[in-house]
Amino acid sequence: MTELCANFVENLKELLFEQGLSVKDFAQKLGIYESTVYNYLRGSRQPDLKLLIRIADYFSCSVDYLLGRVTEYGEVAFRACPPFSQQLAFLINYFGVNKYKLCKEVPITHSVIYAWQSGQSVPTLDYAVKLADYFHCTVDFIVGREI
Repeated sequence: MTELCANFVENLKELLFEQGLSVKDFAQKLGIYESTVYNYLRGSRQPDLKLLIRIADYFSCSVDYLLGRVTEYGEVAFRACPPFSQQLAFLINYFGVNKYKLCKEVPITHSVIYAWQSGQSVPTLDYAVKLADYFHCTVDFIVGREI
């Protein structure tokens, strides 16, 4: 189990306990299967980025808190994430990096960047973390969730 996965498991367990939520209730509120939540709690599976954002929204916390990248938990307001194709254009402009350099230094294949740029896909959780590490920012900033 990766460190991110282990941190996610611990923080999810803590949040469920603090809110007095059963796995069944939590799964119903998110519209996912109970078995999916149990897999997360065992560390045998991690959510995709979209579901991780929904979990963070549900608990009013940052994605970075769920992943153990920050230790502070406070209920904060976040905005709805823009389409990632739009956010990618913002990140490239904001950090003054071109796609070629991004592919080379992160590393990400050109086809993956193209799929993000064209809206055909969004980053996996691993890629979102790699981008956050590369740009020295939060995952929430990478997905456009930070205000």
